[in-house]
Amino acid sequence: MVESIWFVIALILLAVVSVALILMIVLRADAGVSGRDTRTQYLSPNYSDSAGFRLTAYPNNELVILQRYWLINESIAALDYNIVPGRFMTLFIAKRGKMRFPDNYYADAFESVEQYDIAGLTVTQSQKAGRRAAVYWTRGDFEYLIYSEEPEMNMMNGLAYYFVNNTRAEDS
Repeated sequence: MVESIWFVIALILLAVVSVALILMIVLRADAGVSGRDTRTQYLSPNYSDSAGFRLTAYPNNELVILQRYWLINESIAALDYNIVPGRFMTLFIAKRGKMRFPDNYYADAFESVEQYDIAGLTVTQSQKAGRRAAVYWTRGDFEYLIYSEEPEMNMMNGLAYYFVNNTRAEDS
C-alpha cells in the first residue's frame, strides 16, 4: 500500500514537472516571436561588454540635454534627449548592419527625403511636415540615426550638423 502511494506521488510530480517544462518552452518561443525589444539602461555610454563598442563623443549642453543611455537588444545604443524648447529626440548608434529603425519609423511615410554632405559624410534626412523626422549617416564601422516624433520646424536641420560633427563611436 505504501509503495503504491509513493508511486502515485512520483507520477504526479513527474506530470507537474512535464507541464512546467512545456509551459517554459511555449512561453520562451512566444517571447522570441513577440518582437519586443530588450532595453537596458546604462549610467554611461560604454557598451563594451554587451555590444563591443563605446561612445567617445556625443552632444550634451544646455539646449540639447541628455536624459538617458540605453542599449537595445544588446546591439543598438539609444540616447534620449530633451531639446529646448520642450521637444524630444533619440540618437541611435549601432555597428554597421545592426541598426534597426524605430518601430514607428516608416520610410514611405515621409513627405521629403533629401541627401546632403556634412563634414564629408553623406547624410539622409527624412521628414514629414509637423511630424516625425529622421537623419541617418554612417561613419567608419558605425551607423547613426537621430529621430524625433514631433520636431520643431527646421529643428532637425540644425541638429543634423551638430550631431554629425559631435558624435563618435569606437570598437572596444
